[in-house]
Amino acid sequence: MLSRGLRLMTVLADNPSGLGVSAAARTAGLPVSSAHRLLGRLAAERFVAYDEDTRRYALGVRVLEFSRGFQRSPAGYSAAAAPMRRLAARTGLPAIAGILDGGEVLLVLSAEGTQHLQLRSAEGTRNPWHATSMGHALASVLPEKELAALLAADLPSPTAHTVTDPEALRGRLARVRERGWAEVDEENEVGVRSVATVVPDLNGGLRPRLAVSLGATVVLTTWDELHSHVPALRACAEEIASLMG
Repeated sequence: MLSRGLRLMTVLADNPSGLGVSAAARTAGLPVSSAHRLLGRLAAERFVAYDEDTRRYALGVRVLEFSRGFQRSPAGYSAAAAPMRRLAARTGLPAIAGILDGGEVLLVLSAEGTQHLQLRSAEGTRNPWHATSMGHALASVLPEKELAALLAADLPSPTAHTVTDPEALRGRLARVRERGWAEVDEENEVGVRSVATVVPDLNGGLRPRLAVSLGATVVLTTWDELHSHVPALRACAEEIASLMG
């Protein structure tokens, strides 16, 4: 029963505008009667909200409370918030943190810079690992077996600039390991470039590895300007590691 309820909540998370009970049941692979009963119970506990006008279910306010609780817990990433805010203030660029979840980078924290750029950086956003600097940074420290699985999976092209050739990606990841930071240019969003580095693992693998990045638009920030912020980015990652460790 718990597994079925969690499947429904996952489906609703992937459909933020909401779903009717039949669509939710179909997507979750459940009988409509079971989905209706579970959604009703979840709604009573405020994990799910029901709109009587549209007859759609969506995630409820208790999910936000859980999210905040996770960030404050030892397994969360709240310790990274203050260093990221300082990095964003110092550089003027948005600082974003994410973890590798399957073949995607899941964004877990963000801090706005003074430029207030409109990037896809909201917490909870997912992006293909191979199209992002954080994905490259995180993949560069994976064991060979896990990296091979990532490279063998489907590698979509969010933009015309996305590199999807596995061997080319291997070469780029080797470069990331050598210098300790990654970069991408318009590979996940047209007009956006970024640099990223992995937070050193001082907690013995108690939580997924975290990466921190700085994003910029090609119009406002040159490569030389963005590269000049790499030392500050790496110092931020070191500070986060000391706080989380």
